[in-house]
Amino acid sequence: MVVFELDPVGVGVVGLGVIGQIHARNVASLESTRLVAVVDQVRERAESIGRELGAEAYTSIDEASRNRDIEALIIATPSYLHGPQALYALLHGKHVLVEKPMATTLRRIIRVAEEKMLRLGVVFQERYMEAAEKLKELIDKGALGRLLMIEAELKWWRGEDDYYRRDLLAQSWRGYWETEGGGVLMNQAIHTIDLALWFGGEASIVAGMTSNQAHPSIEVEDAAVALIEFRNGALGSVVATLCARSPSKQYRQIRVLGTKGQAILMDQSLKAYVESGEISVVGEAQFGELHKRLVDDFARCLRTGDSFRVSGEEGYKSLELIKSIYRSAESRFFVSLPLEVLRD
Repeated sequence: MVVFELDPVGVGVVGLGVIGQIHARNVASLESTRLVAVVDQVRERAESIGRELGAEAYTSIDEASRNRDIEALIIATPSYLHGPQALYALLHGKHVLVEKPMATTLRRIIRVAEEKMLRLGVVFQERYMEAAEKLKELIDKGALGRLLMIEAELKWWRGEDDYYRRDLLAQSWRGYWETEGGGVLMNQAIHTIDLALWFGGEASIVAGMTSNQAHPSIEVEDAAVALIEFRNGALGSVVATLCARSPSKQYRQIRVLGTKGQAILMDQSLKAYVESGEISVVGEAQFGELHKRLVDDFARCLRTGDSFRVSGEEGYKSLELIKSIYRSAESRFFVSLPLEVLRD
């Protein structure tokens, strides 16, 4: 499907939870996109958002997939639906932008997108932070020298009552291996892991340990640590937890060390120390703004044919690393990548 260069991309949003509603409003406000339809299994919610934003309201992805005005679908449903719904949309000729994780196990969607010459993108919006973009630029132009070490931390809090058991929908899928695919690694730290891989390149070997330390009502891990060897020879670590009290003291940090300098990405701010001096970037994007930048870039790439920053292949890398950490934690052995069992 070729998108005419001057036309806004017709978009449908599937799933109208918090993130889905942000996507719908962003799509409606961008010049590069046109919100054609919204989809939610709760009819009243779909109709309410549809009326507000001037879009068709559907209760199934099947209805949206038959709408010829929709050129791309944004999948923002619970994690276990991402893979099947993305695949369904691709098989019906729609470009797809899917929330993270792009799937809990399925890699076939990448192959189908390639076969049908459609675009598959993954919502890793933190790649669009000014601080992250600057750090990537410094690494790519060699300002930090040869990379030696990448340390990734995520210290957050998620309560059982206000997150995992907040409402019936949350209770139906959060905290279960079958439906969420994992815990802190798969749902929260996956953004931090994606950035670490964007900065450091592909991983080759991983060793991991996981634990449920403070959330007895869920199956999945609320804490994890991992050691990583990158293919370029750099070493790395991941430390992630949802047990960090108090909620006001949460943070995400990535430290990158090279032969010529180092950089610290703390939430949306960057401090880099290189041979030419100190570089600072302070980001203040509001919640939803990074999603908007990503969607705008995805639409632009559909128009121009440019490569999208977070393609299906790019989005798959963090999923594969997380699966490797789980395998290592279960077996108590180092695990080598790629994981052939995931490459169906």
